Amino acid sequence: MSVEFKEINFSKLVDKLAPCCLSEDVCGTCDRNTCLVGYGTECIKNCMINKVTYVMDGMKNIPVTDVRIYDKGNILNGVADILKICKSCKENHYDNCIVNVLRSCYEVILFGEEKEYKGSALVYLNGLREDNPEIADQLFQKYMAR
Repeated sequence: MSVEFKEINFSKLVDKLAPCCLSEDVCGTCDRNTCLVGYGTECIKNCMINKVTYVMDGMKNIPVTDVRIYDKGNILNGVADILKICKSCKENHYDNCIVNVLRSCYEVILFGEEKEYKGSALVYLNGLREDNPEIADQLFQKYMAR
């Protein structure tokens, strides 16, 4: 599988994900089961409790129909940080890795869908340029600044 448990700073993952939520003031009510930030937070929590780096059926259960509004700047920062955690796993890429699940949650917020990750952050960023050059450039700048 991908990254080892001891290589992930789970607190940092939560610290990057939490500010993406604009609170109940914007959504009206908090329903963590249908919220991308809530789902990601629960995935992180379960990995920490079970001392694993994967989420059982993590990709399958992402709430892709979530249409809430999130803080775009924090989403971009979160993706850049996630890409720094990735170990360029290439052929050892594991879809249900917590890092991949979180990146996919961020992608649904930014692009409305998950994007393919081929095990390399730079290949991934280059691939995003085809769909959305503006966001890809912003992500690349944030990624390089980290």
